[in-house]
Amino acid sequence: MFHLLQGQSGQDDIYESGRQFEQWAISLAEFVKDVRFNEEDVQSLLSLWDDFTAVGEEEAEEDEGEYIDFNSILNDATYRSWAKSKGIDGEMWLKKTMRIMAMLMRTSIEANSSGEQFDIKAQLAELEEMRAQMDEEAYQQMKQAMEAGAAAMQGLDNSYKHLPVPTDSEKMLLAKYNDQLMNLE
Repeated sequence: MFHLLQGQSGQDDIYESGRQFEQWAISLAEFVKDVRFNEEDVQSLLSLWDDFTAVGEEEAEEDEGEYIDFNSILNDATYRSWAKSKGIDGEMWLKKTMRIMAMLMRTSIEANSSGEQFDIKAQLAELEEMRAQMDEEAYQQMKQAMEAGAAAMQGLDNSYKHLPVPTDSEKMLLAKYNDQLMNLE
């Protein structure tokens, strides 16, 4: 339940997966719209993350393939008990934690983006030129892989625009704690 994303496989599901991720990104942005985080919040996330993910581990195994449901977490008695035992406001901690995670997703997508859109038409044209030297099965596999890659990139692009933009102070904190945040499991 508390894992951010669970991977879905299969080229047939790529468009649906992209649509679901976009809807989740919209929900995430809505969930965190009224909070900002500071250094204390980042340190709290880092110190409590392993405990937090352990709280929802059994539920996460049952819900594999689903995106995090914020309201389910907030309504979960185990989570509420955990938050109380840590002396934190469970709702505010989750909102700030999810805002940090949203910012990590956004900055990671920005850092890995070349700024150029994947040109599926050009790639398919190159594939067509090589088709004569390939067997039909290899051609079809490569074509499907390219289409799936383009769909995944389009899904990320569609979702990315919904993720909240960090404030200047949040950007500085993300940079300062980048290594630690990127190593969370």
